[in-house]
Order: sequence, then structure tokens, then C-alpha cells
Amino acid sequence: MSWGTETSSLWDGPRDVSRFRLQEVCGWVGELRPTGGCNLLQALKKGLDLGNNELDSLVIVMGSSPDETSDALFDFVQQRMLGRTLQVHVVSYCSNSPQTIGTVKRLAKVTQGRYHIYSASLGVADSSTDVEQLWAEIKAARGLLGDTVALRQGRLRDVAVTVMGQQVDSAELDSLSKSPSFLTPPPIHEAPLTIKPSGVLTVSSDDWLSKHGLKAKRLGLYQVLSPNAYSLLEGFVPILNKTVSSTIHEKAMVQFEWHDGTVKNIHVDIPTLYSYQRRLKAAVAELERRVLWLSSGSRRIWGSLCEQRVVIVADVSVMNSGFSVHIQHSLRVLLEEQLADKHSFNIIAFSSDARTWRERFTPPTPENLQEAWLWVQGLQYSGGRHTLAALRLALEGEIHGGTSPPSDPLTQGVYLFTSGVPDQEKTEVISYVSERCSSLPIRLHVCLFTGEEQTQGQTGGSLPCRATREEAAGVLREMARAGNGHFHWTSETDSAISIETAQQRCKLSCPIAAWLMLLWCTRSGGILESDDISALIGEMERAASYWQKSSMLVDSFTQRLGWMSPEERLYSGNKTLAHKPLVARLRKGQLPPPRPTALSLSRLQMKEGPANERSSSTKAFAWRPSSATAAISTAEPMTGLGRVETKFKQRKPSQVSHSVFYLEDGNIGMVFKSHPKPRSVRKSIPIVVLPKQEEICSTKQWLKKFSIKKQKLDLNKLMSGPECTHHRKLVPSVLKRVAARYCSIFPSVHINGALKHLQLTPGEMKQYLTQTERLLHCYTQRMAWLLSGSRRVFGVVLEKEVCVLIDVSGSMAPYLGDLKSKLASLIWDQLHHNTVRFSVLAFSGGVTVWRPALQEPTEEACGSAVQWVCQLDCHGGTNTLEALQTGCGFGDGVGLYLLSDGKPDSSCSLVLREAETLTAEKHITIHTVSYNCTDSSANDFLKNLAHKTGGRYHRCHNDDTGLISGQLASNLCDGDKPMVLAFQGDDLRRLSEEIDRLKHFRSQAHAFRQILLEKKNPEEA
Repeated sequence: MSWGTETSSLWDGPRDVSRFRLQEVCGWVGELRPTGGCNLLQALKKGLDLGNNELDSLVIVMGSSPDETSDALFDFVQQRMLGRTLQVHVVSYCSNSPQTIGTVKRLAKVTQGRYHIYSASLGVADSSTDVEQLWAEIKAARGLLGDTVALRQGRLRDVAVTVMGQQVDSAELDSLSKSPSFLTPPPIHEAPLTIKPSGVLTVSSDDWLSKHGLKAKRLGLYQVLSPNAYSLLEGFVPILNKTVSSTIHEKAMVQFEWHDGTVKNIHVDIPTLYSYQRRLKAAVAELERRVLWLSSGSRRIWGSLCEQRVVIVADVSVMNSGFSVHIQHSLRVLLEEQLADKHSFNIIAFSSDARTWRERFTPPTPENLQEAWLWVQGLQYSGGRHTLAALRLALEGEIHGGTSPPSDPLTQGVYLFTSGVPDQEKTEVISYVSERCSSLPIRLHVCLFTGEEQTQGQTGGSLPCRATREEAAGVLREMARAGNGHFHWTSETDSAISIETAQQRCKLSCPIAAWLMLLWCTRSGGILESDDISALIGEMERAASYWQKSSMLVDSFTQRLGWMSPEERLYSGNKTLAHKPLVARLRKGQLPPPRPTALSLSRLQMKEGPANERSSSTKAFAWRPSSATAAISTAEPMTGLGRVETKFKQRKPSQVSHSVFYLEDGNIGMVFKSHPKPRSVRKSIPIVVLPKQEEICSTKQWLKKFSIKKQKLDLNKLMSGPECTHHRKLVPSVLKRVAARYCSIFPSVHINGALKHLQLTPGEMKQYLTQTERLLHCYTQRMAWLLSGSRRVFGVVLEKEVCVLIDVSGSMAPYLGDLKSKLASLIWDQLHHNTVRFSVLAFSGGVTVWRPALQEPTEEACGSAVQWVCQLDCHGGTNTLEALQTGCGFGDGVGLYLLSDGKPDSSCSLVLREAETLTAEKHITIHTVSYNCTDSSANDFLKNLAHKTGGRYHRCHNDDTGLISGQLASNLCDGDKPMVLAFQGDDLRRLSEEIDRLKHFRSQAHAFRQILLEKKNPEEA
């Protein structure tokens, strides 16, 4: 039985199986064609009634979501299944819709049946009830084996136990517990290597996409649409005193959002778009082949080795004793498939110490590769995981023949193969890698392999660095980023993974891309994350977005064509339309009556004459076709000359009186007796609206309300109206441009390089000076408020939950006494007065916290914080990164105010990256304060730290109090002179720039008013 909108069945009930009937079914299936919707409810009603309850099995194959609501469908199925022993098997065939997959799983759950999800394009089974049950049993068996191993060692989870006797063979149990992934050596594990050089120069996915990606093949949607994309035209109409835009796109084009956020008018060429979609599909197929190639052979474990000089760093610590077979097999396939094409290589094995296979780089000859394989087989797995020692050996030149890597023109690639985090501090390892790889032509790639979550019983000892797989992946991913390399994560036990997990780990929203991730995990033994493959998946997701947008353009265009018949609309969705011309076909039926042409003189007189004359001659307005055979109905008599109704809003007609007459040549002439009065476009001087009290906000937010532009006091705009333009016209007789005669009436001035006429009166200029003086006084008061109290040192505290980070390193010792009083002022003036929950921490080589949680600003808490601040002393270095990590632990939405006098002890770039990572998901803002710091690089670091996290930068000098007070005192006296003191903090700098701009406008206004007075009355001037 098949179903779409309607259902159809081959027979009316079950039939016995025979060869003839099977051939009949195959022929019936071959004639099926897709049509209509997906009326699953009707199909179930008919299917459950077949055979009068003789059915014992029902198979449902779906390719799309049902048309019915989920509740109605499942309620019906649940009611019909009561009292019946019917086995239901639901199959999702080649569907990437989450709704379809969810319906299949829920339908199987409601009927207590089974489900199966299959992808025909990928050729794999994504998920099924049978596979999930097997995987659950396998995981339970592994857990039982781990508990058994722990029990033999005298401890089960957190409980100590005593084993009275051995019930199983110890040797057999040891052999099972050595490999959590149950990986047994392959038959050729002990055989000599089979060298298989590929002969192909391998490149990274980024380099490959630069030649074979969408942009390289000019398959970007905006590249295709740009020849037929036009910007929306807008223009200012002086008579209307407003800006109008063109409306031609509403009839002939489709509006489309461009990549820069603007809106373009697109002329849709359907054959071109269908040809583009075909080429886009071919490009996606090539990307899929690249993904499958990267997921095969040794590349699924190591990725693609791109450099010519390769160092393999293998982890042989005691934590990997259970993975010895896996490590040896991984190194074997690497030696056989990828190293034979390289210039030279070396291998480093590390546990508590690091040791090399050869002291120098060695060419990858068959003899050397075989000798390296024998050395790998003899490695012993013991000790800790001293990753830093191995990286020093690989990066600092001991294996380069006594020379540093920069002397070699070939780029060196270091491939770290490990299963967990280093024993050393994360920041120490990452800082070292970043420093070495940023100055040398070396890339560090990290290959992480994981199995089941390990316990102490599985490793036979205590773990020095206890971390989950996700935490270990995060640390090693940062190491790869710091080393300018790629991160590759595989697992021998996560071969099955759901689509939701694939989307989460790859951070993809395209279901097709998640299916490809599922393909890696099922075919290649579990690639959980790969930078090379993620780049290709991102390109495929971009192609899917282009496909969707191009389809949207086609749909918008076809919907706009209202003259198309339903058959043509159905045909327009077919992709073969790109091979056929687009022909416009009119609807069948009678033609509409034509619009009337210009009226004759007699009809004009009848229209303007008395009503009785108009009624007596209505027959003259009836129009009939000249041909008696034309299928056009007679037009209705016209009672007046009205406007043709359109879909556009009609404007109010102007009050214009005129008379109409005929000319000798037959045309119509008109004499206008009155004209509409033109609207004035003259701009008046507005009255400024000033705040009654100072607002607690940043200068950027404050200027959004009270800037010169918002108060409409921009002198350039007031002088840039259409009547102020200086016109010059070319006179052919004298061959030069001559100004208009009225140009000598008005004074002319230069504004922004253009000559303008002054049409403002002296009174208006005086009004402008009065309003700008009020605004300048408001700006000066705001500046004095920002420089008063604790705001001079820390700026304005904006958030309701803050943490103050104080630098108490050795360099802050000369200023600590004055800083303590400023901190006390901050606590009482801003935090206590504005009811801000807060905490304080001091940092030097370490971090000291006043309270581990944010406190309410009560008098007791503020007094305790002031006493704690007064006991601080200066010593040690500047561990800014640890202070930021501690401050971000106070919760989401906290504002961090960092006060320091210099750069951190660690790398500045590392601190900036960590700060972005810490504040990205918690919505934390970091504000920085530079305290008596004259180092420009340190100030730049603090400024970048604040701006990268959405905060503000503030700079404070301890000896500028007198200079600032004198500057503000003379500001009102010398009103139109620019400010001498240059502020570098964000709030003060923005406000001082606005003050200087306003003073410049005032000086111009004074000069313009003097010119107007001289023009009006030279003697009085």
C-alpha cells in the first residue's frame, strides 16, 4: 500500500507469497510516482483494517513528516493498538528532517515496536533499535569488566573490599583488562612494514579550499547575483521636503538581503540560478569525497601530514598501558602510508622523561622505517606524562643537528599523540608552545585518542591529572591553537554517535553536515573532532545556505508571476526548467475592457457642464469595439473622469484650478489659475533639552541622548540646505562658468570645502550661540562630575554586580598608600551609595579574595572591605590571567574592574584569548584602569583587554589633579578655545572630543554672525 494525499493498495488483503505475486508487486512499485502530501493517518486507518485483524506485522516506510498533528496521530495509533499483538517496524528512508526522525522514533515507542533510520545518499544506517540495544549491552559489559578489575585490586568505586579467592584465571583477566577498547593485534602486526607511498603532495583543508572551495570556483551566491543586483535608489525632493525611493522593484525585481546587511533589488534569472545549483551540487559532491578520503586509512587517526619534516611525539605513560596495541597499530599505519613521501622524520616517546629514536632527523627510507617500527614495538609503558619535556626536545633544536629550526627552509610539523592532559600546568605548557611556534617555522598538531572513561583501577595507579575527556580535549585544543596547528580527536569506543551529538560537537546547524559527521564515526572508528574535516563541513554548510537562499529567490519570483497557470507553477519547481525557455502564458478567458484614452473637447465640456447636460449625454461615454467579432464586453457608461484605482496609496490632490483647451495641432493645452504654495525647507534653530541630574551611564550612552547631532545643532547640516548651494553655470558664449545673479545678494563662506550661502539671519545665529552655550555648560558639568571623587580613578561603575581586581605587585608599592584611600572612596561613594553588590580581590604572584561571593553593600560589609584593603601590601609579579579567571567565577553578568600599572607576567596574547573565552558565554564585561602607567605597550594591552570584552578603558595619573582643575576652571572663561589636556580614557576622551567639536562650531558661528552683520549694516558693524 502507498500513500500521499490519498492511499492506494495493490490488493484488498494479505496474499500468499509466490514468485508470480512477487513479480506483480515489483511491477506495481515501479509504477509509483511522488504526488501530494503525507496523509499518514488515513494510511494507518486503511492499513490496520486490511485482512480483518489477520495481520501480525506492519512495516511503515516514511520519507517526510506527516501532515497531521502529532497528538492526533499518536492518540489514534494508541487506541487502535489496544488488545492487538501487532509488531510495528517504522523506517525513515533518506530523510534529514528532525521532525520526521522524531515521528519515527515516537511511533515505534507508542506501538512498542522497532525503528530504523537509513540514509540512501550516505549508504549507512544512522540509527536503529537493534543497534542501540547492542551498544547498551556492550557498554554494560565494559562497565562490568572495569568493576571486576577494580575488585581484584581491593577497591570497588569508593568502597574498599577484600577478595577471598580468585574465581577466574588471572592471566585471562589481565589480557582482557589491558585494552579497554578490546583491540587485538591484527594478523600482520608482527610482519614487516608494507610501504605504500601515495605520491601526492598533501595539503591542509584551508589550503585545499583556497583552490577548490566555493570562492575559488566563483560559486558564492553573491558573486553570481552581483551582475543583476541593484541598490535601492533614494533621493531628496525639495518640494516635498523628504526622501523618496524608487518603486520599480515591486513590479520587476525581488528584494534580497546582501552580505553586508544592505538590501539589494535582484533581477532573477531562473535558468542561471538552476545552472548555479547544479554546479553547487557538484562542488558539494567533491567536498564529500574529500571528507571520505580524510576519514580513511591512517588519516582517520593522525589527520593529513602536510609538512616535509615530521616529528612524532608518542605518549607511552602508564595511563596508556591498556592502549599499547592501539598506539603501535596507529604508528604502524602512519609509517606505511604517510611518512614515505616526507623529507625526513624522527620519533619521540615520552612518559616521565623523553627519549628519541634517532638523535637527528632521518630520511624515510624503507630500512629506516622498518627500524623505527621495531623500536616502537620495544617501548615500555610506565611513569607519568611529562608533555613539556617532550615538547622542549622537539622544539628547541637538540634533534636538528645543533642548529635551530629557522635555518631550515622546510616547515617542521610536530604531531603529539596522547590520550590526556599534561602533568604540568596548562598555562605553562600553552605559553611555551605559543612562544616557540610564533617565532619559528614550526607547527604543533595534537592527535587525541580516547576510550572509555578511565578509573584508577584500570590504570593500575593514581592519575596525576584527573580530567574528563571533554576537559582533556579542551586543553589539547588550546595547545594546537597556540602552536598554529590542527586538532584531531578519535575514539575506538564511540563508533556510534547520534545526530544531535554530532551537531553539538561540530557546532553545525545543517542536518546534512551532521549526517556526514555520523558517517565519520560509523565508517572510520569514531572521529569525534577534526579541524580539517570541520573546515570542509563549514564549506558544505555555506553551500547549503546558498542553495536555500537561491531556492527562496526562485520561489519569490514564481509567486510574483500571478499570470502563470497551476500546471506552469508545478512545472517551474522542476529543475529541468533550466534547459527550457521561460514562456509567459496568459490565462484562458475573456480579455478585460481597455482603459479609456484622452477625452475629446465635447466630452470635457460635458464633464465640466451642468448636471442635466451630463445626464442627457451619457451615451457618448459608452465605448464599443470597432470589430464585431472581438470578445470584449461593452464598457459601462462613465459618470465622471476618476482616477484609475491602483494598489498604491493615493495622495491628497493639490488645490489647483485650471482650464483646458485644444491647440491647432490637436493636442490639449491647460491654463493654471492658481498654484499650490511650496513648502519651506528652511531649518530653524532648535532649543536644547538638557538633563536635570547626572545619569550613571557611559559617555557613549550619554551622548546618544545629548550629543550635538541629537540636539540638532550641527552647524554643517544647518548650512547644507538646498537653498544654500552656490550654483555656477557654463555660458557657451564666454566659455566659462558664471555664478547666478542672486549669489551676490547673500554672503558666501566655505564649509567642508564647498562654497555655501549664508541665509540665516543674525538673530538666528545669536539663537544658535545661546543654545550651544547652554550645551557647552552641560558638557563641562558632566566632565567635572566624571573627574570628581572615585570616578577620577575608576570611572563610573555601571553594573549592579561588580568585582574589583587590584594589582599589588612590587611595582605598585610607591602608589599603594594613595590607592587605599581611593579604594575606600570607591566602596562608599559608588558601591554603597548606588546599592551595588561587590567583592574585592588582590593579585600579584597569586590571588587573594576578600569574600568568595558577592556581598550586599551594607555598612558592615563596606567597613570590612575597607579594613581588608588597608591591610594590603605589595610584592611579587603580576598574574593577571589567574585574577581574571577568579573574577569570572563570581557568576554571569558580573562587571570586572581591573586596576593595574603594567603588563602581565604571561603572554599578552594568551591573556586576551583567555579573557574572550571566559567572558563569551557568561556575558561578563571587563573594564580596565591604567594607574600611573607610562608604558605605551602596557596601556595598549589594557585597552585591548577592555575593548575585546565590551568594556571601557580608563587611564589615571596621580599627579594630574592640579592640571585638570585648572583646565576645567578656565574652560568657561575661554569658552571657544579647544581643551589643552588630552584624555586617553574612553569616557573622558569621547566627551572632550565632543566639547572641542562644539567649540569649533561656536567659533564658526561667531565669524558667520559678524559677516552677516557687516553685510546688513556695514557702518554699525
